[in-house]
Amino acid sequence: MKSKFLVYPALAFCLATAIPVSVKAMPVALPTEVAQATAPLTEANIQAVINLLQAARNNRDVEGTLELMAPFAVTVVTVEAGNGLSTITTHLEGVDAHRQMLEQSFNQVQTRESLRNYVTIDIIDDNFGIAKIYQMENFETSEGEAWIAASQTVLRLGRVDGQVLVTSATVDGWIAARPSQN
Repeated sequence: MKSKFLVYPALAFCLATAIPVSVKAMPVALPTEVAQATAPLTEANIQAVINLLQAARNNRDVEGTLELMAPFAVTVVTVEAGNGLSTITTHLEGVDAHRQMLEQSFNQVQTRESLRNYVTIDIIDDNFGIAKIYQMENFETSEGEAWIAASQTVLRLGRVDGQVLVTSATVDGWIAARPSQN
């Protein structure tokens, strides 16, 4: 089913995208330092993770993307195709499932162009935050097919072993063949 094929490119662009903002390098803390004093989760360190996800996506860096996700991360993607008569939901759990999806997606998408993209970040407490990413994008597959996709992605981020990581994601999107321009 062709729609199943399209879930993967849609998922990859949803998992790893954001508006570019400069990222400052942060020193790595020793494990004993992390246990003694962990800085609170902030909008800045969530934005830094989103920026790193974007860089990994732009470089088709599967491992770089996975490093920003908790080993137990769960992602649920629901994509409506075309006129909304076809809806596909994909459920991913853990590193291996995410790796397989990312490898397949990065191989299928040839080019992409962002049409709209913005992020909102909410800090729930010192250890948990949510980033909502809204986007619309044109992309072309390696087979030369042109598509347009729109989505809302909700990333839940938390501290895992002292690092801010994506712990889960929910993606609701729409994808359709891009009309030809004569």
